[in-house]
Amino acid sequence: MAAAKQSKTTPEVGNLTGSLARGLGIVNVLLHAPQPLNITEIAAATQLDQSSTLRLVRTLEEHGYIVPIIGSKRYAASPQAIQSLPLMHPVQQLRREAHTMLTGLAMRLTETVVLVLYLGAERMAIDISQCPGSLAPYYSTWLRGPLHATGAGKALLLSLSRTRRHELLGPAPYAATTPFTLTERDALDADLEASAERGFVVAIDQHRLGLTTVAANIADWHGAAIGCLVVTGHTRNFEADRVTRIGQEVIGATELLLYQAPSLGAVAHFLGHTAISPEVPARWKTGAVRRKQ
Repeated sequence: MAAAKQSKTTPEVGNLTGSLARGLGIVNVLLHAPQPLNITEIAAATQLDQSSTLRLVRTLEEHGYIVPIIGSKRYAASPQAIQSLPLMHPVQQLRREAHTMLTGLAMRLTETVVLVLYLGAERMAIDISQCPGSLAPYYSTWLRGPLHATGAGKALLLSLSRTRRHELLGPAPYAATTPFTLTERDALDADLEASAERGFVVAIDQHRLGLTTVAANIADWHGAAIGCLVVTGHTRNFEADRVTRIGQEVIGATELLLYQAPSLGAVAHFLGHTAISPEVPARWKTGAVRRKQ
C-alpha cells in the first residue's frame, strides 16, 4: 500500500524535564513501541538514566498507566493509556456511526477518506477508510501538518473568521513545504473565499508533491464546524472535473452525517462547539443546515 507521510509520529523525548514530563515521555514511548520494552530500552528511548526510569515506571504502574508483562521484565502501556475514552463516549459513538458512510465514500471514490474533529485550533483524526491501492497518509491521530497547506487545515481555517484566521496563522509569508504552497496572506484568503463559495477546500501538491486533499466541514445543527471529511489521493488522479465531483460527494456525505449520527450534538458540546460564533461567516454552512433554517 502506498504511503505519504503527513506528520511526525515518533515521540519527541529529548530534554525531558520534571517528573510529569518524564513520566509522560515514558508512556508516549510505550504507546509508539512495536512491542513491550524493558527498563534498559525505555531508558534509552527517553534518554533517562536507569534509576530514574525504574522509579518512574513503578509510579506509572502504581497509577495504572503502564502494566508489566507477565513472565518477562517488560512493560506496555495500560488499557487506560491505550484507550482512554470510554467505549460509549460521544467521540467513540460518532466514529461508529460514521464508519459505514466513510467506507461507502472511500469505495465509491477509490480514495482514502478520513474523519477529523476540531479541538480548539487542533485537528484530530478519529477514523479512516481505505480501498486497495489508496494512500495511507495519516500515521497519528493528532494532525500537525501546516494549516495553510493541508486539506484538514484549510477546512479548519475556512470555519474561522478572517481576523481569527490571521491571528492563528501569524504574519506572512507562511512556511513553504513545496513550490505550490500558498505562502502569501492575500493568495490564501482568495483561495479560501473560492472554497467558501463551492463548499469545500482543495490542496493540490501544497504539502507533499504528488498528494492532493479535498475536504468539507461537518456542521452541527447550530451551524458550528466540529470537524471535516477529508479525501486524500495521488495528484495524478485528481483532474479538475474529478475534484469537483469529489467535492460534491464529500459535501453530500457531511450533510448525510447530520441525520445518521445522533452523537453529533454531544460531540459538539465535548469539543466546545456549543453554538456558532458570531464572528464565523455563515455561508460555508452545509446545505442541510441552510434547509433547516
